Amino acid sequence: MRLAVLQSNYIPWKGYFDLMAMSDMFIVYDSVQYTKNDWRNRNLIPSASGAVWLTIPVATAGLADQCINQAAISDSRWARKHWATVSQTFAKRPHFGEYRDEWNECYQRSAELTLLHEVNVQFLGMLARQLAITTPIVDDREFETAPDTPTGKLVQLCEFAGADRYVTGPAGLDYLELERFHRRGIEVDVVEYGHYPTYPQNAAEFDHGVSVLDLLSSVGADARDHLLGRYHTVENVDS
Repeated sequence: MRLAVLQSNYIPWKGYFDLMAMSDMFIVYDSVQYTKNDWRNRNLIPSASGAVWLTIPVATAGLADQCINQAAISDSRWARKHWATVSQTFAKRPHFGEYRDEWNECYQRSAELTLLHEVNVQFLGMLARQLAITTPIVDDREFETAPDTPTGKLVQLCEFAGADRYVTGPAGLDYLELERFHRRGIEVDVVEYGHYPTYPQNAAEFDHGVSVLDLLSSVGADARDHLLGRYHTVENVDS
């Protein structure tokens, strides 16, 4: 059983969903500290003049220790502004019409939500379904972990979920204590992001790192085929 554990991101890039699709369970790990200027509340969409940010305003003053699932949206007008930009940016993409109404409805519902976590999870569920991903998305608060290091908590989540394989992006190797997984009989699989196909994109230079909204509106149902599902397993290391 393969488990992925990630903080929620706002309208993430295709690699986020690639990792989700390779997993048997995906845990949204938002009971950790919120980080400013990160992917939690913003993402990129392409334009002819370069990628531009869409950012959800979050209250941070005096809240340096808040968790992601506590982060409150500070201005509800963000949803209307984002939808105006999204609809204008992707209006001429060949498959935008297939998703327009549902995306618009999701933004309208999001305008009524007060927490960033709620918005992100709503978009994650919708976009995963549109990518034909059936992996269950689970809130980490369904599991009660004991105090431990970041790696120790991930190991606990694997054991609670009954997972014998943990899936991570390449950046995970910078901080994971691999021997703690291996001592518990859990293999670590690292996603390989380097071989995604391109597609027609309205940008000066093709950018793989933009929101998956770009992929869906450009190729439609074929978007699932752009998630390659490639990974390699990290060999056991000495403890």
